[in-house]
Amino acid sequence: MSANQGPREGWKRLSGEASRQPSRRPRWVTVLAVLMLLAGARLFLGSLTDLRRLATGGSMVEVRLDGLADAAQEVLIRGQLALDEAVARVHPVAARVQAAARLALALVFLFAVAAVFSDDPRARRASVFAAWAGMALHVGSGAFLFAVVRKGVADFVPVLQQVAAKAHARTGDAPPAPADLAQMASTLMIQVPLLSAALGVLFSVLLLVTFGGRRGRLFYNDGERADHG
Repeated sequence: MSANQGPREGWKRLSGEASRQPSRRPRWVTVLAVLMLLAGARLFLGSLTDLRRLATGGSMVEVRLDGLADAAQEVLIRGQLALDEAVARVHPVAARVQAAARLALALVFLFAVAAVFSDDPRARRASVFAAWAGMALHVGSGAFLFAVVRKGVADFVPVLQQVAAKAHARTGDAPPAPADLAQMASTLMIQVPLLSAALGVLFSVLLLVTFGGRRGRLFYNDGERADHG
């Protein structure tokens, strides 16, 4: 401190330096970042698996399921895989576009998470962009289910019948009735994916309300003002 600088000026300078320290990250930011990390990791691994399967033409229907003795559970697991692969064979372009879009969304989520935990000023914008991208992907998937897949559910029932016949043959039980398998096919092909899409849209709305809303603006704008003095 110079001779011409009084204690009041020194205190103001110290107060200004303290105000430029990074703000403590709110709990809601941490919780949503962890959820984005989980969603991004799930999308990343799932999309890579789908792209590899589409490129090689392989199948996961006959994958080994250790510790699964119940035929009904086996039908649900293998049936979901078999129906997904059957839809991809009928609509290969849509399957590749969806897998690539899921991979892109995964990378956006992971970038947003990295920005949040590194206190990058772009964290809010990245999270808002991830929310809009996620909403577009899930709404598009839901529209494809309603417009295309829903009309051909009956055509994929034989795929589920084959899975059920093999599963119940291993346990010696009678396979389900055709009407039950038709209902199961509708559940696995329409209702379950629609529920997943609805949850994705709700999560996107949550990100928009928080990061894009008043909370996000206050936290990140205050942080930017502090960084810029």
